[in-house]
Amino acid sequence: MAARPRRGQRGFTLLEMLITMAITTIGLTGLLSLHVVTSKSNELSSRSAEAVAVAQRTLEEYRNRQVLTLLTEFGATDLPLDEVLDTVAGRAGTTFNRRLTVSELTAVSNSLIKIRVEVTWTDDGAAAGAQGGALDRRVSLEIIRTTEEGL
Repeated sequence: MAARPRRGQRGFTLLEMLITMAITTIGLTGLLSLHVVTSKSNELSSRSAEAVAVAQRTLEEYRNRQVLTLLTEFGATDLPLDEVLDTVAGRAGTTFNRRLTVSELTAVSNSLIKIRVEVTWTDDGAAAGAQGGALDRRVSLEIIRTTEEGL
């Protein structure tokens, strides 16, 4: 006697399982790509925030110094002052390069001085200018003070 198929028997065929696995794999690949992009964006945001903090600390360090003190410290005799400062090590091995410029705003007033701090770094530990500068980042902060404020 031949076995008869049972009615009401439920289950998935091998073909249905393969199609389901293929669709699931495609969906998970998309989610993984989204995760990678989000992680990189978070890293960039974190480095940018850290660079702003470095720039703020540096600006605060130099903003209250008198011009004569700044000139003496850097061995200069007159403004404008353009100095490369020591690098600062950040989290995850990021190196922040700092630059200080102090200049007179004589076009506006003889008593105004602009202090500018520029912080640069590269993403992913790349050399400056790598990939046509696509990985180079820069943050600048500046403040204008008067000589009457003791600068």
